[in-house]
Amino acid sequence: MCSTSSNIDTPPESEPCYSSSVTGMITPIFKMSSGNIESPCSCSAQRAGAADTPPFPGSTYAIRECNTGRYITLVEGELRALQNVGDQGGWHWVCIETNGWLGFRNPVSSTHIGHDTKHNYWAQYKHHLSHESFCARKHPDGGYVLLSRQDEELWKMSVGEDFGLVETKKDGARWEFIKV
Repeated sequence: MCSTSSNIDTPPESEPCYSSSVTGMITPIFKMSSGNIESPCSCSAQRAGAADTPPFPGSTYAIRECNTGRYITLVEGELRALQNVGDQGGWHWVCIETNGWLGFRNPVSSTHIGHDTKHNYWAQYKHHLSHESFCARKHPDGGYVLLSRQDEELWKMSVGEDFGLVETKKDGARWEFIKV
């Protein structure tokens, strides 16, 4: 685990974190062992850059759930909310716009976050149609609620029991958009 550091650009020597010269974000380095990803870096520097940034077309984001710090991540074709994003690039999302609706495309797979008819989210298609369309509503406690089109209704994105992403009519998760 990482300890906190007063200078977010320089993590303590014992931390496996490195700063990007492009974004200034601290990026943890992870090792694979027995097919499992080890514990994530939880240093305060990893939470730097979580300013109140609304999603805007043309920008790339890491999308983090406010309460748990889990990121929307595409891993081996499955969309999950993970604490440990690893180094595979499945946690970057390019914000796009079509007919006024936002979409989020993974730059590695070129697939968009969308939903199926059973209220689960996935990243299966390379098009941005109604099932891949979102709007972001500012939450009074910080962050944004992601709303997706489901016929004539808007459903909220939430994290399911298995850390998969699901649609709900109840309270949705609050998400932070960290520009990368």
